[in-house]
Amino acid sequence: MIDSQELSQRAEIVDALLSYTRGIDRLDEESVTSAFHPGAILNNYGPEPMPIESFVEYALPSLKQRYYATQHRVSNIRVEIKDDKALVESYVLAYHVEMGENSKQLHTFNGRYIDTFALRDGHWKISERFLRNDWSKVEDITTEMAGSGVWVKSRRNADDPIYDFWD
Repeated sequence: MIDSQELSQRAEIVDALLSYTRGIDRLDEESVTSAFHPGAILNNYGPEPMPIESFVEYALPSLKQRYYATQHRVSNIRVEIKDDKALVESYVLAYHVEMGENSKQLHTFNGRYIDTFALRDGHWKISERFLRNDWSKVEDITTEMAGSGVWVKSRRNADDPIYDFWD
């Protein structure tokens, strides 16, 4: 049976995962980095492991330049806590919309985050991440849903309404 302390720990871990997904999609450096301990290592995002600080410096401008929109979703989150460490496996489904001169392409990535969370200074955050690719595809967007011309577009910065809530 899970006690209230473990429920609280699990909630903090899931909140960190969601802070990352919001941050990567809104291009919000603070939201991304708040999910990680300083110096946390990301593996399989490039040829060499990199600290979170280098990842943010590279990834956010690259995503902004290349993609019109992104959406990262995490599910099937499994949290295994032992003392001051946790193994967390999350399935990730990420969509990236690239604008061409006369077309849009949808890049879809489906894989897993395998994260080591650590309890440091009273906070559960990611200390190391491994990314795994289960499958991916690229397809042309030839037709959009009815209504897409009138829906308000999301923003990929602090102009998004999610940031106005506490003002």
